[in-house]
Amino acid sequence: MPPLRDFLTRFRPAGSPGAAARVGVPADRSGELEAEVAPVLARLAGTEAERERLITQAQREAEQIVAAAQSAADAIAADAAQRAENIREQAARQVLTAAREQADRTVQDAGQQAAQIRELARQRMPALVSRIIGTISELRVEDP
Repeated sequence: MPPLRDFLTRFRPAGSPGAAARVGVPADRSGELEAEVAPVLARLAGTEAERERLITQAQREAEQIVAAAQSAADAIAADAAQRAENIREQAARQVLTAAREQADRTVQDAGQQAAQIRELARQRMPALVSRIIGTISELRVEDP
């Protein structure tokens, strides 16, 4: 029977497969790496929680910003609609005022034309009446 030391040497960690080496149990590299990285990852657990908290807070703030922007947009739209209505009313008043002024000018022009026609008729009336009377007088003379 081999000595105990030789027996345990067979189970010592060995490197990765490659060139021939002494007989033994392969080294557990993944276990070694996990043991080496586990403390670092354990320290990062708090960072993960902080990241989640920051993401949640950022989402909440983003929702508030969007809500505020929507509210501001609604206020701007309402103000624009009110201003547009005021401008439409002002334009309508201007059009009505212009139409009334044009109608007043048309009435005045028509009144002036009517006055001119009346004056012309007043001036021509005596001559036309004389002419008609003369024509009637001539008709009477020819009748007997």
